[in-house]
Amino acid sequence: MAKGTTKSLNKAQIRRFRGMLEAKAEEIRQNLQSAKAAKALARGEEPVDIEELPGQSHEEWIFLNRNNIDAMLFREIQEALSRMDEGAFGMCQECDENMSLKRLQALPWARYCISCQEELAGDPEEPTRQKRSYSY
Repeated sequence: MAKGTTKSLNKAQIRRFRGMLEAKAEEIRQNLQSAKAAKALARGEEPVDIEELPGQSHEEWIFLNRNNIDAMLFREIQEALSRMDEGAFGMCQECDENMSLKRLQALPWARYCISCQEELAGDPEEPTRQKRSYSY
């Protein structure tokens, strides 16, 4: 077992993490359904003063980018809840080792232990520790 990993989570810890994940998911759901979201999307139907267009477009870009980030985080949370239901919560999806409790407390939706996350950060398109090598 890697240094700093937990043996396995007990039922109380799982319940606490489930509560954290569900609360964060609800917060994101509220953000995505807010009146601000409806207002930004409805702006596209309103006539626009050409001088205000650059500022409005920038605001919309920021808003849409933020919503995209929220939607991705929401998916990660849903995946963590699924792993919890399957009994695989807290295990690194790369090395199959248990993640540290500190890692889970900081990011309960984390998929990888810190070591694997650092290795994968170099190439986000290739989620495997064994890098491919091509010879020509």
